Amino acid sequence: MKKKVVLLGAGGKMGCRVTANLKDEHDLDISYVEISEAGRERLKNTFGIEATGSYEPIKSAEAVIFAVPDKLIKDISKQVVPLMKKGATVIGLDPAANYGKVMMIRDDLKYFVVHPCHPSLFPFEDNLSLEAQNDWFGGIGAAKMDLVCAIQQGTDEDYAEYEAFARKMFKPIDKTFRVTIDQMIMLEPALVESITAPLVKGIRMAVDACVEKGVPRDAVMSFVMGHLKVQFGVLFDFAGFPFSDGANLALKNAMDVIFKPNWIENIMNRKAIDDSVYDITHETSK
Repeated sequence: MKKKVVLLGAGGKMGCRVTANLKDEHDLDISYVEISEAGRERLKNTFGIEATGSYEPIKSAEAVIFAVPDKLIKDISKQVVPLMKKGATVIGLDPAANYGKVMMIRDDLKYFVVHPCHPSLFPFEDNLSLEAQNDWFGGIGAAKMDLVCAIQQGTDEDYAEYEAFARKMFKPIDKTFRVTIDQMIMLEPALVESITAPLVKGIRMAVDACVEKGVPRDAVMSFVMGHLKVQFGVLFDFAGFPFSDGANLALKNAMDVIFKPNWIENIMNRKAIDDSVYDITHETSK
């Protein structure tokens, strides 16, 4: 018996990535639900798939994948979740809606959340193709990635079933990590959107400043990209050797200039995370 799955938002960016991985899985009976005409046309032109704008397939589905933006989940879940049959599973692709309590919850449903880690900056794989090296999100060629997964409602057996399903959604997968919704929200948005993205943005701003001061852009880019590999290798214990004494001194002297006191706690405290999640799930829809 094939598992009946509905992919909600199938014609969007994430929906198309999931579609590419699931469309040839012979043990699945997939209904592709896409409200927008442009999204349905995209699915037809890209995959030869006829999507529907109707929510009717949801009534018999065993699992519904929410491949829709966080800012829309509150309204969409109010329409979709009441249609689901008892014992079915809601699959979220981001923890914000579940953590922020905008996803409609029914006690008789299961709730599973999965989020890709994306192909690593340090893959350490032999013969990685150029196509795989240019895979930013995962699912192309031989570029494997990891997943973080959480179950909000359900048993350990349910978790195991949908972790295996998540591996199909985002294949090829190396490792999976079981975390809680609270732990996943510390990874995104707190760690990668509120901390690492601004840090990388700061690097880009510094690169532009060097160019504005007269250093040729090609030289700046070559220099910074090569040094970033060394710096990531040293600071994350991949390289097996330390910085030079001079580099350590420059690093130490610059920390207080660049970073405010308690900057990590200012972003990773619970109120800051709650405010960030609220912005993601509410404010961006205004």
